[in-house]
Amino acid sequence: MMCNDTLWPLDERGWLANQPRDFQAWMLRNGRWQHYAAGQLIYDFGDDPDGLYGLGAGALTLTLPLVTDEPVMLHRAEPGFWLGESALLAHAPRAVALTAATDARVFRVPAARIRALVGGRPAAWRHFYELSHLNASLAVTLLGEVLALTPRARLARILLRHAGGDGRVVARQDELARLLGMTRSSLQRALAGLTEGGAVSGGYGRLVVHDRAALEALRDEA
Repeated sequence: MMCNDTLWPLDERGWLANQPRDFQAWMLRNGRWQHYAAGQLIYDFGDDPDGLYGLGAGALTLTLPLVTDEPVMLHRAEPGFWLGESALLAHAPRAVALTAATDARVFRVPAARIRALVGGRPAAWRHFYELSHLNASLAVTLLGEVLALTPRARLARILLRHAGGDGRVVARQDELARLLGMTRSSLQRALAGLTEGGAVSGGYGRLVVHDRAALEALRDEA
C-alpha cells in the first residue's frame, strides 16, 4: 500500500484530470495506491473484474492470448492511463491481461464501490463512458497504424509516445518488436535509419530520442 492522501499525477494527466473535482475527490476517498513489481500480473484474461486501475508511475503492458503460447502484446501504458471500466460495468470477464512492465505505482478503485456509485447516481455513468471512449479511440488508432503506416513510421510514433522528458524509452528491442507486431529483424531495419541519422541512440534495455522533430517528420509515412 502507498500513501493515499493524493491522486497525483492522475489529477494532472489522462482521463481523471479532465473530470470534475467532486468526482476526483470521490475517487480519492474510495481508492488506494498499490505497488506492483516488474513482471507482476495485476489481472489475467478471463478474470472477474475486481476494480478500476490508474497508472501513476512506471509502465504496464496489455496482452491477449490469441493463437500461440506467446500472448499478443497490445499496448504499453504510461502514467495517466486507466483500464478496467469496460469489463467492470458490463459484468463481463476481463478481455485482456494487465501486467507491470516495470515497477509500477497503481491507483485501484474496487469494483463494488464503482457499481454502488453508478447505481445510486446514474449521472456518474458519464465519467466511465468517457474513459471507455478514450480507450476505444486508442485501440482504433493503434489498429489504424498497423494497417496503414510503414514500419519506420510506426516505430517513430511509439518512440514519441513513450519517450520521457529526458528522451529515454525504457524498453527492450524484443518488447518493441512485439508491441509493433514486427520481427526483430524488421525492427532493427527500421531502427537503423533512425540511429544512423542521429535521431535515436540505443543501449541495453533502452533507447534515447535525441531529435523529436526528425521522428515527427516520419510519423505519417505510409
